[in-house]
Amino acid sequence: MTRVGGVDVAVVGQGAPVTVFAHGLAGSSAETRPLATRTPGTRLLLTFRGHGASDPLVDGWTYDDLADDLLAVADEFGATGAVGLSLGAGAILRLLSRTPDRFARLAFVLPAALTEVRDDPATDRLLRMGEAMIAGDEDAVVRQLLDEVPEAVRTRGGTRILVGRRARMLVAGGRPPYPRGVETPLSSLDVLATVRAPALVISQADDPLHPAAVAARLHAALPSAELLTLEPGGVFWTATRQVQDALGHHLAPDAPENT
Repeated sequence: MTRVGGVDVAVVGQGAPVTVFAHGLAGSSAETRPLATRTPGTRLLLTFRGHGASDPLVDGWTYDDLADDLLAVADEFGATGAVGLSLGAGAILRLLSRTPDRFARLAFVLPAALTEVRDDPATDRLLRMGEAMIAGDEDAVVRQLLDEVPEAVRTRGGTRILVGRRARMLVAGGRPPYPRGVETPLSSLDVLATVRAPALVISQADDPLHPAAVAARLHAALPSAELLTLEPGGVFWTATRQVQDALGHHLAPDAPENT
């Protein structure tokens, strides 16, 4: 583990290409490690400020804060690729709105927001999760996390272990990271028109926190993009190897460009 401007970074592998991985809300580098398993070269698994053991952001985070963290890590190590999970995808989008040519390869896993403020049952679920974290109610966090797991794998022996581990990490963090004000990653999808890097967008069906429609809009807005839509729970539960292979193939230095 190393540190760049208050941002914790786990460095995995070596050589080219160099790819930075950005996690989701209330996550850390541990959340993106499974995604990076089959990606070649050097993988930089950052933990945003205001999350995990990185420096706190007392007044909350903005997408500009997240984009600054992403850029600082990418520049420090000379990253040519970027992968963003949920909130991390939003951080990449904000950075692209400022420097559309910063990366040669892009991947967006379960994008959650683009240009519109979310106000739906899924966001209410995040608020309930935050209340359980603040209260230290690990059982309540486990129940909410299990709701996101496909029924077919909820009873597997390892599922409860993994969910319990995630719940303990969330509760140990105390107050969840919160945004400073109300904002979205992008003011308009038009700003993506000059992004030329080949992009992979990954979504999964029946995911209220990360609607497939959001991924489809992002795919349509990027000039050179491929869309991979999985079954419910596919990214982390039922099609993890497929996701790892898709990312590894897309991020390889000799991968073909999307058309």
